[in-house]
Amino acid sequence: MTDVQPLIRTELESLMPRPEGSRRDWADVLKRSGRRQRRSRRRLVLALAIGVCVVAIAGVAIAAGRGAFSGMTLVQARACDPSTVALTTASGARVLTGHTDAGVSCVAYEDTNGGGGSTAGRLGESSPSGILAGKTKGVIFGLVPAGYDTLSLGSVQIPIVNQAFVVDPKFVVGPGTLSGPAGQITINLSELAAG
Repeated sequence: MTDVQPLIRTELESLMPRPEGSRRDWADVLKRSGRRQRRSRRRLVLALAIGVCVVAIAGVAIAAGRGAFSGMTLVQARACDPSTVALTTASGARVLTGHTDAGVSCVAYEDTNGGGGSTAGRLGESSPSGILAGKTKGVIFGLVPAGYDTLSLGSVQIPIVNQAFVVDPKFVVGPGTLSGPAGQITINLSELAAG
């Protein structure tokens, strides 16, 4: 059938020739009209604007991840090694703490199998209450500034050992109180307990 197409085209053109402009390039016609070009230009500008926004958002996310907005960089947080055992629970789990020369503190919870989690920050700056806290393996663990020896959650009293604590999230029913020689401060672990 392909061999016949040129013959059919030639015969049709001899019966009724194509109009003068039919052999012109349609893209050229659109280009000269300016209509298609404006639409293409708008699409190009929109695509460039979206691209710039994506790059800006990615840049802000990377900068935030590296600590550009918190006064602590990701490198500083990773340099903190929670290697000092602050307390050991009855089940054998451990809470480990660490500090760097840059003023970064870290705390980690390690269960009897070696699994767990950790968090790092600057004590006094990392949260509204000035503590570092995390949740892993069904417990909330944390590190508090020096001078506090008890965490009160309702009627439950949690001892703070070497500035560290571990608490079952079911005891967190509202704000708690840190107390000791340094005084009293209110802390709220509700977001960790709910998460």
